[in-house]
Amino acid sequence: MNLGRLRLHAFRRAAALAVAGLLACDSPAPSTTATESSTADPTGASTGPGSSTDDSSGQTASGSSPDTTGTSAPTTGQGQDTTETGAPTSTTTEESTTDTGAAAPSFTEVYESIFMTNGCLAGYCHGNMAGELLMTDEATAHANLVEVESSQVTCGLHVRVVPGAPEESVLWRHVRPIALDEGDVCAAKMPAGSMGLGEADAQLVYDWIAGGALE
Repeated sequence: MNLGRLRLHAFRRAAALAVAGLLACDSPAPSTTATESSTADPTGASTGPGSSTDDSSGQTASGSSPDTTGTSAPTTGQGQDTTETGAPTSTTTEESTTDTGAAAPSFTEVYESIFMTNGCLAGYCHGNMAGELLMTDEATAHANLVEVESSQVTCGLHVRVVPGAPEESVLWRHVRPIALDEGDVCAAKMPAGSMGLGEADAQLVYDWIAGGALE
């Protein structure tokens, strides 16, 4: 009997040890790896490795690049106005001259020396619309001569006075000396009944037209 009890006791002890071993295998082993924790600053930003924080002034922490946005060096010579203030502007104009280089005569000289002294302004002539050309005064005469269509084509020409071009002007073909026509008398000579103007007067008309038929 005692031997049987001892065996039963030994069997129960072995069973208890076996159960204890099974329970020990099921429990998780404690971790031996150190856990790295991040410490938060008062603003809640992480201060862990590699992080960057802003201080209260808004400046970046050490290691960050400074902000260069919006800063650019001025470019020399681009978009600058190089005109000097107050610089003189040349307004020189060339004076109209004749073929000989002399100053071109004015229309006043032509009107007084030619038209007034040769009866061109008489009532039977251009003082009364002869040839549909009225020349009662200097201003009217100039306005009706320069760059104005003639009442009829003369020698293939149709403009009374073409500034700068005597040979294209009807007036010149009427008043130039008949000798210059070289037998081709295609325009009635003025003054009426003449052989054209004398050499000096003809030259005055020619130079006025060639010089631009100025007033």
